[in-house]
Amino acid sequence: MQKWILQGLLPVVGGVALLLGVVGMGKAARIALQSRETYRVAFRDIECVPPAGLSRSAFLDEVSALTRRSETVQLLDDDFIAQLHRAFLVHPWVESVRHVELKPTDVAKLGIHLDLVYRRPVLAVPLGSDVLGEEETADGQVRLVDRYGVLLPRASVPEHIPVLATEVREPATTEGTRWRDSRVAAAAKTLDFLHAYLTQLRLDDSRVEVIDGEIVFRRSGVRIVWGHAPGQEKADEAPAKEKLRRLLDYQKQHGGLDSLEHDVRMMAYQGHFPLAVDAPITAVSLYSPKQSASSRNCDQVSNSSRSWRSCFNGANAPPTNASSR
Repeated sequence: MQKWILQGLLPVVGGVALLLGVVGMGKAARIALQSRETYRVAFRDIECVPPAGLSRSAFLDEVSALTRRSETVQLLDDDFIAQLHRAFLVHPWVESVRHVELKPTDVAKLGIHLDLVYRRPVLAVPLGSDVLGEEETADGQVRLVDRYGVLLPRASVPEHIPVLATEVREPATTEGTRWRDSRVAAAAKTLDFLHAYLTQLRLDDSRVEVIDGEIVFRRSGVRIVWGHAPGQEKADEAPAKEKLRRLLDYQKQHGGLDSLEHDVRMMAYQGHFPLAVDAPITAVSLYSPKQSASSRNCDQVSNSSRSWRSCFNGANAPPTNASSR
């Protein structure tokens, strides 16, 4: 009986030993291959388009310094692609890594090409006493954020970019992470939604205020009361797509938006009012935060042009003497 058992186990033991031998030989072969230049790429030789304002070598040096990684990439490592993803996502300019591609080089080697997506500045945030000033602010006192409100590295401020006119604290965060102020995030999210239309609406040089959580755009001769950021609208507030459509339609039908205040927040209708230039907005909420929309009335509506603007009250249409649609 024992002899039969031993005879049955011998093929199994032999197979396991053979498998272990093959695995061991494979590891040894891999170690030997890793020492060959063909399967090693210097980190500084990685091909990619760098972010604006940086050379490729300077950008790769920054990534290498931030991640403290070795000077070479071993192409035979099982997770070398995941390693590259993690390394480049640490850099504050990098939003995502589309893909990693291996390409043959002209010296019979393999090279690495990265397709990267960089963060795009959507909003300039002045710091200190220059926040509410209309004059140009020194680059050193302005920080840029992307569409998520992520603080970007210090860089020259683009010529045409909206500026936050609401005073906020300096970011208690590091570059590449979100600015810890909901007003910055709300403004950035709204500007990202409007990005393709900013020039058409002439809002690319606008000043943006966040008042009671609602966005207000200002430029010479125009004020647009937008309301809450896209996706954060109240129950009786028009969605972002409808607000944009209203502005584009009015601009097309009337040849522009100038000399008016445009309130596009309400679900049922919109208002276009003569602009009181000397009366800055201090509040834009249509009703007190402690009061429901159904109980609001004219006395509780705070706005910038009380002499002309109608009161949005329930479903009643605006009076005929108001320039409303």
